[in-house]
Amino acid sequence: MDQHPLPTAVLSRLREATSPRLVWYGPDGRIELSGRVFDNWVAKTANLLVEELDAEAGMRVELDLPVHWKSLVWALACWQVGAVLVPASAPPGTDPGPGSGADLVVTSAEREVAPPAVQVAVALGALALRWPAPLPAGAVDYAAEVRSYGDYFADAVAQDSSTVLFDGAGADSAGPAYPLTVAGLSRLYAAVPEPSGVVLLGADTSLPRALAAALAAWSVDGTLVVVHPEVPLTQSLLDGERVGARAAFAADAG
Repeated sequence: MDQHPLPTAVLSRLREATSPRLVWYGPDGRIELSGRVFDNWVAKTANLLVEELDAEAGMRVELDLPVHWKSLVWALACWQVGAVLVPASAPPGTDPGPGSGADLVVTSAEREVAPPAVQVAVALGALALRWPAPLPAGAVDYAAEVRSYGDYFADAVAQDSSTVLFDGAGADSAGPAYPLTVAGLSRLYAAVPEPSGVVLLGADTSLPRALAAALAAWSVDGTLVVVHPEVPLTQSLLDGERVGARAAFAADAG
């Protein structure tokens, strides 16, 4: 494994993979994405960011999303365009209070976002084709819009180990110290992933941890299996996915 996997380099690796790289178990079923399909989703989202939302390097994006395959897509897309993630000002689904000071808020909750921030509403259902409720004024419906964008993003911003991925004080004071760079994110993950192995991750963890686990696994052509807390973790599931390890994190990681 690269000592500090760069998100853009990991995406390049995923782009050539036709085998599963991400498996999601949620209340509405199982979703399997090959590396190529995951990269397509990231590219479409990055193109939406640039073409629809005028994203540019340095934009601050609050991901008010739980750990989910779509939140992983959004994080990688933001990093491709040079945006910095801002930790949500409150846990998903709770009162966000005064907000995070982000330029863009990407949320799965029914909430109003104070201007001048722009809002993207993300329906998390596996088959969702649009936001399932009245769309807040000025908000963009991710599910309804994203499929119309291109499958390839040509202008990924260069990264190195010092590139800032997360910035700002998170709602969880026990989380990682910010700003969080590429190197800092990789240090959250305590294990050395097995090449082409299958790693299990519970979705009840934080987004930085989930991303650290994903980048570590994908940097050695592994597969990440993410399981929602409401899905029973049975031996049949573990055997069926050929899980070889559980995600392991540094003791002080958030």
